[in-house]
Amino acid sequence: MKSIPLPKSSESPTSAKSKPISNRQASLDPAAKKLLKVKVDSVKVKGWRRVYDELHSRILSLELPPGSSIDEASIVKLLGVSRTPVREAIIHLAAEGLVIQQPNRSANVAPLDLARIRDYLEGIDLIQRAATRWTAIRRTEEGLVLIKRLAIDFEKAAKNRDSDRMVRANHDFHMAIGASCGNFHISDAYGRLLSEGLRIARFTLNGHYYRSQSDYYSFIESIISEHRETVAAIERRDADAAESVAAIHTDHTRSRFVEFLNDSLSLPSGVKSQSATI
Repeated sequence: MKSIPLPKSSESPTSAKSKPISNRQASLDPAAKKLLKVKVDSVKVKGWRRVYDELHSRILSLELPPGSSIDEASIVKLLGVSRTPVREAIIHLAAEGLVIQQPNRSANVAPLDLARIRDYLEGIDLIQRAATRWTAIRRTEEGLVLIKRLAIDFEKAAKNRDSDRMVRANHDFHMAIGASCGNFHISDAYGRLLSEGLRIARFTLNGHYYRSQSDYYSFIESIISEHRETVAAIERRDADAAESVAAIHTDHTRSRFVEFLNDSLSLPSGVKSQSATI
């Protein structure tokens, strides 16, 4: 039997394959190292982002009710991920105010108590007026086209009585206004408030929570009218009119939510009644 000649190199036949990853990375040129880092970072981001998107959607749709516990083990099993991306996602949700973290306890979906709703309405009143005013001054033609299209999307959803689509279209319409205001910090703060407001919109844009369908349709028509006035003011660059409509828009939402509370309708778990003025 012929013997198999040994490699001429001092390395064994498998040594190149068995090198530690860190050693192999050291032999890469700077451009390749950068590309590898981007790919690794991308995988990490996608891991927690997937969990974040899933939880974010369920919280805002009230599928995860206000005040409910977030079971990490169930999420790990459902999404087929480790606990690390789940915890990273929870940290990001907590930073947005949608989740409450407590030491040595499971995280909970942030409750919708009256004090929190008051804070939200006060914040959205100021930020929405500023964002809408500056958009009327600074908007681009491309931004205006998008704002118009999203206003129409809301009207189509309203025509079809699709409350879920109305909630999303209303959010996207105002997000487009925020994106056109020309101020990163205002746009960012507005976006976070609009996301939190999606939970409130589930009550204000759903006919189930109204005394009558005529009251519901009347409210939706007023929203459509205010959207149209907002678009018109932005198009003609009328900052004063844009800000005025934005203030009315917020006040309308506040009034509707107070009606909802006063009607003593059954609230989802976690919507707490506390002594506070909205």
